[in-house]
Amino acid sequence: MAKKEQVRARDRDRVEVGALLDAALADGQLTADEHATRTRSAMRAKFTTDLDRLVRDLQVPGELAGAAILGGDRRSRPWWIPVAVLAAAAVLGGGVGFVARNDPAPGIAAAVEAESETEALPNLLTADGLTYFIDTYRQEFGDTVIDTATVYPDFLLVQRLVGGSARNFHFTAEGFDEVGVEVPSNADGRPIDLADIDLTTLAAVLAGAPASVRLEQGAVEHLGIGFEPIAPADAGPVIQIFVEDPAGDTGHLSVSFAGVPLEVFPAR
Repeated sequence: MAKKEQVRARDRDRVEVGALLDAALADGQLTADEHATRTRSAMRAKFTTDLDRLVRDLQVPGELAGAAILGGDRRSRPWWIPVAVLAAAAVLGGGVGFVARNDPAPGIAAAVEAESETEALPNLLTADGLTYFIDTYRQEFGDTVIDTATVYPDFLLVQRLVGGSARNFHFTAEGFDEVGVEVPSNADGRPIDLADIDLTTLAAVLAGAPASVRLEQGAVEHLGIGFEPIAPADAGPVIQIFVEDPAGDTGHLSVSFAGVPLEVFPAR
């Protein structure tokens, strides 16, 4: 009997499987360890059969039961799927753009002009705000490489390695000020290039983040950009998105620089 031809997995296939795994964690079908292991396998999967094996024992939403990534019949029922995950999948399916490494990103001139007119910093928890920061960082240091960063709406803490030594900066509307407070980092010397962030997809993820962590009345409170402490050595940097609602309830999720969801921790 001839061996069945393998079909290469798409980014969108990996995102859909990630959504299923996230929902299975929230639904109690998977433990946190099982979820982390399967999610990392999904992000590295080359073929649809590899992805299918990761969700074969899970219940799936009816609208995805016939997807190419799913093999065989499964019991279908309504299932919560993170809004940010679906938004990212939609953007991935339609094509994405990255921040230019050498030239300012499209539209940055308008952002800079608006900044000079209003003397106010763009909200750094938006794609436009991050675009503004990345371009300003490039102008200040000559590249877009960092060690780690923590992002709030109106200021940012960033660590940069210079000659093997960490230098920490506080970024506000007034620009960069070097500070003595160290930003915790797990990079171990591995460079992080902000130009690798897919800001188009990230904008969709940020918009859906409150619903993704089941805090529909919440808002993104801050971001963490860097390497995770328990991730494999070959894992790339991630963006952690922290959400809080008016009642003080919190949840968070992490995505790759390409906007692919890795883990979702809904509010309990």
